[in-house]
Amino acid sequence: MRLLVEYDKIRFMKILYFGPISKKGQASIGGYEAANRKNIDSLLKRGVEVVEFPNPVINRHLGNFGKIAYIKLFFLPLSLWKYRHEKDVILHITPLYGNLLVPALFTVFVAKKLSIPVLVDIRAGSLIYYYQTKGKKYQRQMKEMLDRADMLTVEGSVYIQQIKSVIGVDKPTYYFPNLANVSNFPVINKPKDKFNILYFGRLTKAKGIDIVINTIKMLDDRFKLYVAGAFGSDCNKGMLNDNKIAYLGFLPPSELQQILSDMHFFIFPTRHIGEGQSNSLIEAMSAGLIPVVSAQGFNEEVTGNHGFVIPLDGTAVDYKNAILKLVSGDIAKMSAACQNHIREHHNVDVEITKLITIYRRLLCQ
Repeated sequence: MRLLVEYDKIRFMKILYFGPISKKGQASIGGYEAANRKNIDSLLKRGVEVVEFPNPVINRHLGNFGKIAYIKLFFLPLSLWKYRHEKDVILHITPLYGNLLVPALFTVFVAKKLSIPVLVDIRAGSLIYYYQTKGKKYQRQMKEMLDRADMLTVEGSVYIQQIKSVIGVDKPTYYFPNLANVSNFPVINKPKDKFNILYFGRLTKAKGIDIVINTIKMLDDRFKLYVAGAFGSDCNKGMLNDNKIAYLGFLPPSELQQILSDMHFFIFPTRHIGEGQSNSLIEAMSAGLIPVVSAQGFNEEVTGNHGFVIPLDGTAVDYKNAILKLVSGDIAKMSAACQNHIREHHNVDVEITKLITIYRRLLCQ
C-alpha cells in the first residue's frame, strides 16, 4: 500500500523547471544546459512530469543588442498563473548570477504569491564570490531569493554551510551533484603504444586553453593532444597549429563517446570563476580518463583523490610534470578507479531518486 502511495505521488507530481536547458538531442552550449537536460530526462524516465521553461538563447554575434532576448525572462514567470490551483506542483529553478539574478528573484516571487512550492537549485562555483563582490543591493536580492525558497539544493557541498554562515539563510539544504549515467559505462581498453590527452569544452583562456597548448608542446612524441569544442572570442583555430594537436570540432554526444574510449588523460586548467562540478570532467572520468585539473571551483570535490589537482597559480610545467608522473604508474588501474569513483559519487540512479525524495518532502510541508 505504501509503495502504491509513493508511486501515485511520483505519477501526479509536476515539476515546473526553469533555467538554462538545452534542447533534447542537441549538443549543449554550456554546463548549466547540459546538467539540466540530463536531470529532466532522468526525471521523465522515472515517471515525473516535467514542464520546461528554458532561458532564451541569445545571439552572441549581435553583441549587447542580442542580450535583449533576456527580457523574456521577466515574462516566463507569468506562465505560472495557470498552475495556481493545481496540486503537487513544484517550481524548480536554476538561477543565474550577475545581472540575471533579478529575473530569477522575480520568478520565485511570483511562484510564492501563487502558493507554488519553490526549490532553488544553486549551481556553479561563483555564488559566494558574487555575493561578496557585487555590493549591498545584490546581497539583498540574493538573500531575498534564497529566503523565499522552501528548499535549496547545491552543487558543491561547501555551500551548505556557507549559505548559513556567509549569506545568513537557514533553509533545508541538500547536496545535489552533477550526474553521470553509470548503466552504460564503456569497457576500458586504452591504447598501449601512445598517450592521448583530451580537452573538451569551451575553448577560452578562462578555461585554460593556453596552458593546455603549452603543456603538450613540452611533452615528448609519445603524447598527442585532442581538442574538442567551440572557440571563444579570445581563441582561434590557429592556436592549435601543431603536429601534436588534433582539433575535433564541436562534437555531438555520440561522437564524443567514441573519442573518449581512446583517451588516457583529461586536462582541465580552468580559471573560470563560475566553475562548478564540470560536466566535461565527470564525463571524462566516467570513461576512465585520469584527470589533471586546476584547484578551481568544485574540481577537487569531483576528482576525489584521483589524478592530480594543480594549484591555481600552476603553469604548463606543473601539468607536464603531473602527466609524466601518472604515466610512470599503473594507467589501467587508475582509469578503473576514476570510473568507479564517478559510479559511486555521481550516479544518476542514486541522485535523481534523492531529488524525487526532496520533491516529496517539499509537497508534504
